[in-house]
Amino acid sequence: MSNTVRAVLTGATGLLFCFSSLAAQSDASVAGARGGVVAGGELDNYLRYLQTIGRVPLAAWGIRPFSAAEVDSLSKIKGAHPWKNSWMFRADSAHHFSVLPVTVNAGFNSAFPFGSNDGAVWAGRGLTTSLQGGVAAAWGPVSLVLNPIVFRAENTAFTLAPNGETGDGVFRNADAPNNVDLPQRFGNAAYSKFDWGQSTLRIDWLGVTAGVSTANQYWGPATVFPVILGNNAAGIPHAFLGTERPTNIGIGRVQAQVVYGLESQSAYSPVTGSDTFVDETNPGTRRFMSGLIATFSPAPIPGLELGAARFFHQAWSGRIRSTELRSPFEGILKSSLPPGNALVGSGNPDELKNQLASLFGRWVLPHSGFEVYAEYGHEDHNADLRDLESEPDHTRIAMAGFRKVFVRDDSSFSALNGEYIDGSDPALLRHRGENATYVHTVLRQGHTQDGQLLGANIGVGSAGGAYVSWETYSPGGRTTWYVQRTVQNTESSFLDSGNVSTIAQQLFATVGYEHHRFGTLADLVYGAAFTEGKRGPTLSRAPNFSATLGLIAHLY
Repeated sequence: MSNTVRAVLTGATGLLFCFSSLAAQSDASVAGARGGVVAGGELDNYLRYLQTIGRVPLAAWGIRPFSAAEVDSLSKIKGAHPWKNSWMFRADSAHHFSVLPVTVNAGFNSAFPFGSNDGAVWAGRGLTTSLQGGVAAAWGPVSLVLNPIVFRAENTAFTLAPNGETGDGVFRNADAPNNVDLPQRFGNAAYSKFDWGQSTLRIDWLGVTAGVSTANQYWGPATVFPVILGNNAAGIPHAFLGTERPTNIGIGRVQAQVVYGLESQSAYSPVTGSDTFVDETNPGTRRFMSGLIATFSPAPIPGLELGAARFFHQAWSGRIRSTELRSPFEGILKSSLPPGNALVGSGNPDELKNQLASLFGRWVLPHSGFEVYAEYGHEDHNADLRDLESEPDHTRIAMAGFRKVFVRDDSSFSALNGEYIDGSDPALLRHRGENATYVHTVLRQGHTQDGQLLGANIGVGSAGGAYVSWETYSPGGRTTWYVQRTVQNTESSFLDSGNVSTIAQQLFATVGYEHHRFGTLADLVYGAAFTEGKRGPTLSRAPNFSATLGLIAHLY
């Protein structure tokens, strides 16, 4: 697929989403959602808190971004709330064309690259600037959002962790330089990139939604540490087909979506050569992705949401075949997979896929202003049913979190949010092999897009993280204080047997502050964070100070 064709398709994807979002909006629709409620964005988080206290209708949150119909439903807020008079919640009379807010942002890192859940942007050491804006339009059931982003990272030099590579290879990941496309640094000069961002072209008709998009997908209930898909990297250019909204089947409501896309790698990926698959040592610089996610909300238990998701990275043959399209629907065990269907020149066809799968749940208790959620995922398939039953922690990733809202009055509330993720190797590693989190031995880009992790930004291998925040919402905006800790290569402590380990544990501890202040024509967003980073018992990094300053200009 040529770059021109790819650009046209991804641009069309962005347009679809915008048209869809606007077409279905009623007079109650919020102005800030004219381009859709961005998955993992400001409105996404705020509306979720309102749902936690019963002011937004109960609805599934596991498949995002929302369709226009879902945005319309979430806009029907009961009673007063802190942001009722902000520009985001001014009545919208179903405009057919809108200019989206223009966001200008500048961030600074004093010692090393640091940042997460910011989409396509990669924040290196030094100054990183970004610009995003666009338009949204709608015609009947068809909608289009075109909301691209461009950024430039100063990418100042810092001490790289040695990885045994030479030349441009020194910029690769420190611990898995040949098994994941996750560079420590994007070269030795300024790094810039254009991305179509939160752009979508879609149609919502007769309860079905379909379209093409480059927008971030957020799967599961997490807010900071999604197991499979979140907004830590650029969105994958993809096509989607599914239910427009949760559908009533009597015993509850179900929602499902199937997705297919084409993934990109960075210039510092361990995979070089042809775009398409040649053999297992040359798997191709492009990958085909496919995925399926579904949720179920049982009628007898209001506020409960259960879900399951599967995501596949597959070798790209240069064309889409039936075998690629069937992957999300294949058996969950290796023993159930049929032989054959391999690309020419390959060995075991299963080795040419990298599957991530998870089960998740979320329970909202509006009368208590509380919600709890969890997700349990796996890398790759279990061998057979006995393996699944006897070793459920084989290649597992577990996440759990909660949100508690404290309402002061109609004009303000505060919220406590906590989240924990564990992808560390279990004790089972001492007795059998374990697949490392977010890496792969054949499709050696790992679980990444353009050199950034698609799931939680906790690193690769045996990794984990924890996050706690205190947020306050008032008519003037939002204030957030948070602490975060991530650690990777936790298995290195098991290797201390008198030999020098080639793996060094990495630890990052952060304390941060953010503030979003509403303005008449533009909002001011700023923040600061202090991070203590350490690698191994001897190699330490200097503490890192981060600062961000952004301006969101809006015409409504």
